[in-house]
Amino acid sequence: MDAPEEPLPPVIYTMENKPIVTCAGDQNLFTSIYPTLSQQLPREPMEWRRSYGRAPKMIHLESNFVQFKEELLPKEGNKALLTFPFLHIYWTECCDTEVYKATVKDDLTKWQNVLKAYSSVDWLIVVVENDAKKKNKTNILPRTSIVDKIRNDFCNKQSDRCVVLSDPLKDSSRTQESWNAFLTKLRTLLLMSFTKNLGKFEDDMRTLREKRTEPGWSFCEYFMVQEELAFVFEMLQQFEDALVQYDELDALFSQYVVNFGAGDIKCHFYSLSCG
Repeated sequence: MDAPEEPLPPVIYTMENKPIVTCAGDQNLFTSIYPTLSQQLPREPMEWRRSYGRAPKMIHLESNFVQFKEELLPKEGNKALLTFPFLHIYWTECCDTEVYKATVKDDLTKWQNVLKAYSSVDWLIVVVENDAKKKNKTNILPRTSIVDKIRNDFCNKQSDRCVVLSDPLKDSSRTQESWNAFLTKLRTLLLMSFTKNLGKFEDDMRTLREKRTEPGWSFCEYFMVQEELAFVFEMLQQFEDALVQYDELDALFSQYVVNFGAGDIKCHFYSLSCG
């Protein structure tokens, strides 16, 4: 009998939390690139446009990059938005078609199958090109590059989901242009996923709030959901939006206290228990 899986450590919610991005593929490659990536990602702000007539805002995106594991993918009913991986990246610097056919293609297939099983559509494949490695190859490169093969095999009509990062550790104009294009794509996909998931979270929260007159509705449960939303705004340094969440919770609680004091018998099912 298989040993039970150890539970994931609890997430401590603080203003230092950042959107989670998972990394699959060549971990050593990503480790070499990470210092530059973590410095450059938040440098340029992105315009954050939201629904419901809210004014757009400029935000600086940061991310918590972690190694890809299936158990990180959100299960049905998970309300902890800050534990969601918002984007999944596969890293490779393969430039040999035989190596691609023998290992990388199979690894990419397994990675995408796991994402599909969890209906996760927010992903990106990054092919790192290294001129030194190409020069060391003795065989002639085929007409179809590795990037083209990956796009044909995995990207279907989403060819923009496979990007090239050229000599990322060099100090050259070509490298910087490559970084700029990659960072723009990364910020765009991250913000799209974040906005989509946040919108669904807010819709679910509103649905839960509308049930507050039904028997068994728990203010404590609802408080934790809206507090999660406040944490998300704090993470984005949108402190006014975060404060709005606490103001709404205070108003809701105060209304129930007033109603109960006025003899509203429906308040007996208003639960403060977190158990």
